[in-house]
Amino acid sequence: MGAYLCIASNDVPPAVSKLAPSVRPTSQLLGAPLGSDVQLECTVEASPMPVSYWLKGGRVLPNSFAGASNGNYEQPGLSRPEMLLDGPKYGITEDRHGFRTNMRLVVRSFSPVDVGTYHCVSTNSLGRADGTMRLYALLI
Repeated sequence: MGAYLCIASNDVPPAVSKLAPSVRPTSQLLGAPLGSDVQLECTVEASPMPVSYWLKGGRVLPNSFAGASNGNYEQPGLSRPEMLLDGPKYGITEDRHGFRTNMRLVVRSFSPVDVGTYHCVSTNSLGRADGTMRLYALLI
């Protein structure tokens, strides 16, 4: 789903390619044992290079180019999502290969407060896309 542009290259610069972001989570529902480190992943395809980030909680409303700052993630009865930052609790990495980026979020020492909805969000000048994953605790 989304806008696509096919570009053929004859090795004579410049090759111009524009692609609105598309985001594909590796899983939409993921269970993990408490105390473990949990890895969430999304694949993003976009050109020009997007700005990508992770959110936890809330609900992302569709068809919004602007970000969370103007209320597009808010809905009555739901809290505003929290932007996740790389640090002791969350490990955030990106591997870029041309127009494709693999986003990874590691939730360290998974606990009951980490259960919930996670969003990988990517935006560039052509649009915004997000993928949603639900993380739950496995009782073993």
